Amino acid sequence: MRLKAIVLAALASVTSAAYWMEEIQHQGVASFNPDKSYHVFRNVKDYGAKGDGVTDDTIAINNAISSGNRCGGGPFCNGTTTTPAVVYFPAGTYLVTTNIINYYYTQIIGDPTSMPVIKGSPDFQSYGGIGLIDSDPYLNSGTLQFRATNVFFRQIRNLIFDTTDVPGTVAGLHWPSSQATSIQNCVFKLSSRPEDDHTGIFIEEGSGGMLADLVFYGGKQGAQFGNQQYTMRNLTFYGSKTAIMQLWNWGWTYKSLNIYDCEVGINMSSNAVGSVTLLDSRFVNVQTAMTTFRGATSINSTGSLVIENVDYVNVPVVLQGPDGPLLLGNPSGLVHDAGYARGNTYTPNGPREYEDRDRAYFPQPTTLKQDGKFYERSKPQYETHPTWAFLSARSYGAVGDGVTDDTAALNHLFQTAGLTLGSVAYLDAGYYKVTDTVHIPGGVRVVGEAMAAVILGAGPKFSDINNPQPVLQIGNMGEAGYVEVSDIIVSTQGGTAGAVLIQYNLNPPAGSSSTLAEMPPSGLWDVHTRIGGFAGSNLQLTDCSKTPDAVVHADVNCIAAWLSFHVTKRAGNLYMENNWFWVADHDIEDFNNTQISIFAGRGVLIEGERVWLVGTASEHHTLYQYQLLNATDVFMGQAQTETPYYQPNPPAPLPFTRIDTTLGDPDFHTDCQSVQYGANTTISSDGSLTLGGNPKCEMAWGLRILGSQNVVVFGAGLYSFFNNYNVDCSTLRSGENCQARIFWAGPLNLGSGFSTSVPPREVGGGKSGKFMMSNKPPSHRNKTSESSGNAADPWIQIYNLNTVGSVSMITRDGKDLAGWNQNLATFANTLALFHY
Repeated sequence: MRLKAIVLAALASVTSAAYWMEEIQHQGVASFNPDKSYHVFRNVKDYGAKGDGVTDDTIAINNAISSGNRCGGGPFCNGTTTTPAVVYFPAGTYLVTTNIINYYYTQIIGDPTSMPVIKGSPDFQSYGGIGLIDSDPYLNSGTLQFRATNVFFRQIRNLIFDTTDVPGTVAGLHWPSSQATSIQNCVFKLSSRPEDDHTGIFIEEGSGGMLADLVFYGGKQGAQFGNQQYTMRNLTFYGSKTAIMQLWNWGWTYKSLNIYDCEVGINMSSNAVGSVTLLDSRFVNVQTAMTTFRGATSINSTGSLVIENVDYVNVPVVLQGPDGPLLLGNPSGLVHDAGYARGNTYTPNGPREYEDRDRAYFPQPTTLKQDGKFYERSKPQYETHPTWAFLSARSYGAVGDGVTDDTAALNHLFQTAGLTLGSVAYLDAGYYKVTDTVHIPGGVRVVGEAMAAVILGAGPKFSDINNPQPVLQIGNMGEAGYVEVSDIIVSTQGGTAGAVLIQYNLNPPAGSSSTLAEMPPSGLWDVHTRIGGFAGSNLQLTDCSKTPDAVVHADVNCIAAWLSFHVTKRAGNLYMENNWFWVADHDIEDFNNTQISIFAGRGVLIEGERVWLVGTASEHHTLYQYQLLNATDVFMGQAQTETPYYQPNPPAPLPFTRIDTTLGDPDFHTDCQSVQYGANTTISSDGSLTLGGNPKCEMAWGLRILGSQNVVVFGAGLYSFFNNYNVDCSTLRSGENCQARIFWAGPLNLGSGFSTSVPPREVGGGKSGKFMMSNKPPSHRNKTSESSGNAADPWIQIYNLNTVGSVSMITRDGKDLAGWNQNLATFANTLALFHY
């Protein structure tokens, strides 16, 4: 009570103060950096920047980013986790005359209460760079410094980019990027002079990623986007010639896009654009909302388009094709699109080339929506909180050196935060080794520093593969409550075969309102799991090297997790955004990013109700990447997966030989018996597929939806690039035959991939192994829901499914329906709609 009174008095006394990040005591450390004088937090003014709009601050800012022998600035480092940094900009206008060069594992953060301006000078020159901030500059060789698909753990937020005084060609931000990266709450002010060619954000490579809460003014192109996949939310454009130039993609999800007074909204006329999903958006006074190269008829699936809940106000042409308008609007009025799809569809059989608005294919899950739109919520930055509201982990006794056991200190911190009104538990940068479960109770807010606040599970508690235990537990089973957690990573150290990295148990209080306005969901933003491949993990190249030329029997010291993330069956009402659940495929610290073999059983398991997964990815788990088990009301937006590179050496489920049927584990022995093999991939008379190319079946699933209802997936990229580290199988020439199947949907019964009778079988080079059942299969729950007009008619909708390396794209009730060769598109294969 005394703590509560202190905080209440402090809050009452606040009249005006700087943003808490500027004033808080900075105690973060880079735990595995040998330089113990290294500073994680850097205020650019401490390095000489003035922010007065007159002084050239370029050198000072670049010094703030680069000091401390960090990774960047030339071809000498391809990645490391040992030099994380927060580069902080107080309020002000920072004049720059050449590129600010971003480094690896850097969070560039401005004061959100008075957003600082990065302003290009009239004599701005790019010496090899592209933007005012260049996050991956080109080297003299013509290649990017960092391989874009390996650029992780970066953020930029709360900045204004101003290029209005720069003549010629320039971008505000160059951002080739991949998972666990984000840009949030930024403004781009661009020249619209006809002689200038300005772009707010330029992305040409990578495997992203999340952009949210951005505003663009002017420019020849507000933004130019090219990447394997991305989720972008709440982007607003004013007066650009073209708001978005879609350079290329496999899959892209735009939500809450607002485009005003532009000639073209989205230009997706490149034949390298695989698919675009657009929902809850608005075009006003736009001459042409979208352009596409895909005409009235098409020879492949490229340019797939799905639209839901989009308004066009004073828009003459909604969709322009190569030979003329494909969809007309209204030059002086409103056109509302409740749902539209253009591409190959399976409802459930196919393919059918489709271009229409069928309401049956666009069900309305009201429990996932607020004010008619799918719920969304930005990562909190606690702008109004005073500095003393933040309770530092170090101040509560945690050491964070990756060696000391910090279990008790972290539990003390989170318990205190739960009892202290208005407080935020602050995890200073560091590796917090824990040997027992850390518990976050309901009512707690947690913020990590620099995405370098890592909870590191280690020791015997997490090492029993037959007795899995959570490293981080959010709420107790059956507990009601609410949390906010952002910018932390949960990892393991060494052999931890029984580790459940994050277990989520909370649900709304009993009797609480079901409306999202009155009872918002808990939130996890930039909360990641990272298993192996980093300094201090004891799971690096010297520990867990790949051995593709030998029959693999997994080293117990390289079996590092049982399950990455679990929403338990009584939990729910959870919003997740920009989360990456990664089992390392390479050693980040190694100059060559050399591949390694780490084994983790399961990726993301959702059993609860009302869950949003926005811009998430799950990669390299042995059994599956995502599984929805008896789940209800689930939203997924541009979910992305990769199959482990080592499979099928050993094949799934090795080394996880115990089938836990209470959690719906797949039984590959039973499941693979239903595959129909043939010389070529063809459609049988009953609509099922015969799979050609002899693909391996005992491979991890990308996505399994079992016994679940009212599930909507707005974009999914399910990728299988390798067989035993050989990439040849994922090519068109090979027949995309890395694996037989990658996506399963169906009821929870004996045909859903597990059995009550599992015989011994031969595995891994003739070695005998028995698969063990830990319990009886769970029964299918007959749920009722308010999600659709007919609660007795559950549904699953998948929009813009993109796969690589899987012969079958869809397995429904054990029957393969969609073949890769029916849905040729870009490097990925694409279909617009699957209706279950």
